[in-house]
Amino acid sequence: MTLDVVRKVAIAHGVISWVAALALLAVTLRLFLRRPNARRLFAQAAATTALACLSFASGALLEAPFRTHLRQRLFLASRSLGWLFERKLHLAFGSLLFALCALAALLAASRAERASAPLDPIAASLARAARFAYAASALFALFACVASSLAAARMRF
Repeated sequence: MTLDVVRKVAIAHGVISWVAALALLAVTLRLFLRRPNARRLFAQAAATTALACLSFASGALLEAPFRTHLRQRLFLASRSLGWLFERKLHLAFGSLLFALCALAALLAASRAERASAPLDPIAASLARAARFAYAASALFALFACVASSLAAARMRF
């Protein structure tokens, strides 16, 4: 990839990541604050998780150019900022895994509700697990976005 393409992908990645983090937060709040329509909620959760996957994939595209062009300069400019950006990768991966687990738990909860009584304890436990997994995913994504924004304010491709 040329440096011009890398810059464009980095901008797109930043925008997609912030939108995904805010969408994860919105789904989390919706799950915690009220009992939503299951069909609509699952569609929103699936779209949000797909957005988180797209964010992670675009970040993975930027990994090699980051290692080649920015990593050393970032660490030389600020060691703590370099380590913060390195940890951002772990947060992004955790956010993706939590989002995928939450979507799977939400799907299993809706199937368990359809298969048995609506107050089934297994379905309730799965729904609770989905809520907390989406909350963790949103928190990880927000921290990753803040870390990226701090590093981007200091250093660019």
